[in-house]
Amino acid sequence: MQEPSLLPINVLTGFLGSGKTTLLNRWVHQTSMRNTLVVINEFGDIGLDHQLLTHSDEQAVIEMSSGCLCCTLRGDLSRTLQEALEDIAAQDKPLPSRVVIETTGLAEPTSLLQLLMTDHWLAHRFKLDSVVCCVDAANGAATLEAHRESQHQVAVADKLLITKTDLASEETVSRLANQLAKLNPAAEQWQVIDGELSADLLVGSGLYRTDTQGYQVEQWLKASSYARHQAETPSSAFSAPLKNSTMSPHRSSDHSHHSSNIKAFCFSVNEPIKPEALENWLDILMSLMGDKMLRIKAVVHLTDRETPMALHGVQHIFHPPAPLPANSVHDRVSRFVFITQNVAPETIAELYTFFNSSKEVEE
Repeated sequence: MQEPSLLPINVLTGFLGSGKTTLLNRWVHQTSMRNTLVVINEFGDIGLDHQLLTHSDEQAVIEMSSGCLCCTLRGDLSRTLQEALEDIAAQDKPLPSRVVIETTGLAEPTSLLQLLMTDHWLAHRFKLDSVVCCVDAANGAATLEAHRESQHQVAVADKLLITKTDLASEETVSRLANQLAKLNPAAEQWQVIDGELSADLLVGSGLYRTDTQGYQVEQWLKASSYARHQAETPSSAFSAPLKNSTMSPHRSSDHSHHSSNIKAFCFSVNEPIKPEALENWLDILMSLMGDKMLRIKAVVHLTDRETPMALHGVQHIFHPPAPLPANSVHDRVSRFVFITQNVAPETIAELYTFFNSSKEVEE
């Protein structure tokens, strides 16, 4: 986690042909994108309503008539952003208020999220605000069946955009929406035709909202989007995806194999957790199955602290814990939201129970 003053980053992902380029073409011309830096794959994909702001052999930055700034990704993201910000400053332009990064269609989003956590220059200047994923209404179901990358793109997203809905039947769109809800029950879903959607959708999924200058813990964690059922241990409880979540209004009896591969659930602990138990539990999870932990969000209450902590992890990597104000939550229950590849809730619970009851962590 990062300090509120850091620059928010929005990641736009989606498989090949999912409509990312069409969406960006609309967004970069909207006035709400003023003073936003968009990192795109190719300048040729964006309309020509722009002026060249800076150009060098290594980097070019263009300014759209809307005030949106664009540059292309040149290999290393850290270097791309560093050079773009230096070029903007050299032109006496204000630094951007946020960054939007377009990934390639075959990109694993977890790799980019890890980079934002581990790259020293990025981690000290930027914070992840949201991951927005485009899914093609006509071909999305087949893509999910055939490509693991597509499943991961959907699973880690904060918001899902079902694009090209005018090219698919209502039944097809509804069935796809239900599949997406099973993969990612907490993500908001939006239907899009020809990229017609406000860029304001990008803002506001992060733990800290710059516009309101406040934390939004429940909105960030969305633990209530998962149905609860009691676990065997007395101090903890599981949550599994709601079949009819308030965030997922579509119903279906579809049980395609991707739904069984991606597991999305919430594990909660009613009493404050010993720091040693938490550290040992997370260490073993990362050691044994870190590559299967697509994304982890948590609000944790520890025995040695009066105020909660926020955790955010992607596969083997965790951000340093972020202290939260005491009034940002309404109880002392620790909640962990897991999005995994073939890791069942029971496995998470058994390991937690072992370390929480182990003599090694007893005082």
